[in-house]
Amino acid sequence: MISFNELKKKEVLDISTGSNLGKPTDLVFAKKSGKIEKIISSGRKSGFLSCESVEIPFHSVIKIGDDAILVEFLKRPREEIKPPPCCELTCEEKEDGFCDD
Repeated sequence: MISFNELKKKEVLDISTGSNLGKPTDLVFAKKSGKIEKIISSGRKSGFLSCESVEIPFHSVIKIGDDAILVEFLKRPREEIKPPPCCELTCEEKEDGFCDD
């Protein structure tokens, strides 16, 4: 088991592109199950004190190591991404914004 304090010290590295996606800044949990759905990462710095945060689905995490979190995160057009198994609509498309898993 790992605490969020330990997790947020690790770099998030995308093995599909070799990109450094920054460090974890937040976690998103499923409403009913309490399981982690996404890791919010600080992203790469794009200017003076500004970053573009990145939402990484937790199923994209390959390995959490001593120094880094390895993910396989491919940015694809929205129509190519299949909806989560918990519902036919994606969470953003549901009225309340939550999946029912």
